Amino acid sequence: MEKLLTQRNTVILVGALTLWRLYLSAALQLHPDEAYYWLWSRNLDISYFDHPPMVAYFIWLTTLVSQSELWVRLSGTLVFLAASGLLWRLALQLFGSVAIAASSVILLNAYPLTTLGLMVTTPDVPVFLFWSLGVYLFWQTLQSQKVGLWYLVGVCFGLALVSKYTAILMAPCFFLYLVLTDERRWLKTVHPYLALLLGFICFLPVIYWNSQHDWVSFTFQLRNGLNSETYSLAKVGEYVGGQMLLTNPIAWVMGMGVALVGIFRKDKRILFVVCTAMPVIVFFGVSSLKKAAGANWPAFAYFSFSILVSYYCFHRVSRLRRVLWSVAVLTSLSLSMAITLHARFQWLPLESFSKGLATVDATNSFYGWKELVDTLVKQYPDRHEVVTPSHQLSAEVMYYSQGSLLARTARITRPSQFNLWRWTHDLDGTQGLYLWSVEDYIGADAPSFVSPAVSLPIAVHRGRYIVRSYFLLPGHPGQTPPFPGN
Repeated sequence: MEKLLTQRNTVILVGALTLWRLYLSAALQLHPDEAYYWLWSRNLDISYFDHPPMVAYFIWLTTLVSQSELWVRLSGTLVFLAASGLLWRLALQLFGSVAIAASSVILLNAYPLTTLGLMVTTPDVPVFLFWSLGVYLFWQTLQSQKVGLWYLVGVCFGLALVSKYTAILMAPCFFLYLVLTDERRWLKTVHPYLALLLGFICFLPVIYWNSQHDWVSFTFQLRNGLNSETYSLAKVGEYVGGQMLLTNPIAWVMGMGVALVGIFRKDKRILFVVCTAMPVIVFFGVSSLKKAAGANWPAFAYFSFSILVSYYCFHRVSRLRRVLWSVAVLTSLSLSMAITLHARFQWLPLESFSKGLATVDATNSFYGWKELVDTLVKQYPDRHEVVTPSHQLSAEVMYYSQGSLLARTARITRPSQFNLWRWTHDLDGTQGLYLWSVEDYIGADAPSFVSPAVSLPIAVHRGRYIVRSYFLLPGHPGQTPPFPGN
């Protein structure tokens, strides 16, 4: 096994997976979330309703070359290459083993979470970069004892916060490691605290933006993460199942077991990996008691988690452990390729099992948007405004119309950045188009608007079956709009 786990073979595998990600990036239409964040990048600000602004900056930077899907998504691929390099160096420094370094990088690249999930450009992409860089620099600081590195760690912490609010967990993760080891002597110096302060200084623009908008972003995310009426172990089960599916059941169970044992050991290297991964995974697991956490929320924790699993499998000679690692990687790669091949070529015959199963296929989110918008433009070439009940649908309309259509959301829908952009307030909809799907709530009078005599039905196909159905209604002065409170 050690003969196969070399730097050369690791580069070849990572390179092949990178080329596959680039191909998918160019071939798949924008996911609704990506279209929304792309629209952020066309309206740059120091923060936004849903998240801090870093994802918008990443997209803005890569789309200086082109506005195509490949360039919108390019930062995800570049970030993962950088993270793979950091992971290799960190694992090699920690354990001095090429096998552990190679197996860590291969495992991280094999996860479905990273093969497709981090190709899609969302706030998870920049936070993964700055979290990984922060963990790497934290270890360099402790090993070199160079006080100046503390301030680079602080900057990484701040940039991670400007990427996603959950990056706040970096501070307690690092603090926990300092407390549990003899590195606690740093807590008697000013440097960790100044680094923490520097991080919050980087975050000040986001705080200022929120202060000018009634703290709407902080409030929204707190409600989104914790709002629920009852506690339920079932939600924790959903969370655990999601983590196993997006990584690998074998690898996930091994990693959790090693962490449970490693926290009681005096090996600083193991404690470092445990402290920079497990608090994140456990935090979202506990929060799932209140509301099920998104499967992607702890994604950045798997940077260190991959080292934990690889250490267990390769730090000593054990045929069983090597077999388990091999099965875990092959399973992850197989699942990743099955999902991504289906996303691109629709090779899984889901419709033969159930029409409903084919309709709810998550990879449908990468299809139909361009065709839908082309229909709008073709049917009503003289209309230039669109109102929809979804911030994501409105963003897709603007992206695939290439600027010929301006869109906004109806006021009855969940608030989003569209509620804050001033330019959307000038779109009254009376001279535009109303667009909604059959799943959308548009008010108590909805049945009167879905008749073919009133609105144009549009079916979006993927292959042989319909994945989404829409209704299109041209607005005009004096007409009662289909969206109450519009």
